[in-house]
Amino acid sequence: MLTLIVNLQTRNDNLDTLFKRLYEDMVSGRISAERFDLLSTDYEQEQKQIKQEIERLQNLIDEGEQERYDLNQFLKNVRKYTDPETLTAEMVNELIDKIIVHAPDKSSGHRKQKIAIYYKAVGIINIATDDELIAEDGRKDRWHKQSA
Repeated sequence: MLTLIVNLQTRNDNLDTLFKRLYEDMVSGRISAERFDLLSTDYEQEQKQIKQEIERLQNLIDEGEQERYDLNQFLKNVRKYTDPETLTAEMVNELIDKIIVHAPDKSSGHRKQKIAIYYKAVGIINIATDDELIAEDGRKDRWHKQSA
């Protein structure tokens, strides 16, 4: 992506040079004013598009760098709290962005309540339930038996 930005910037600089030469050609009488207007309009339009594209690409790079920084900060905090014995307020503040506690559900006869934990920099991490792990293990066993 950086190469593309450099190429676009080079073309932008070249358009400035072309525009200067074009102006000199018009002033010296080598091209008509109408021709100058036509070509300069084209160059200006191209230059405008190039500048917009450079800005768009730069924003993408900036966003990616911010996401990378956020993720590195999150991983740094996770490493600090690997295998904790107790959950402290400091740990919650450094690792968790927000917690959403949903209304309880009693439709199955048992009270269940969904809790969504949004971690900083990574959002929700779907951790498999015991039932999902058992189902996944069953699928793996069937695959191994079939392929043997």
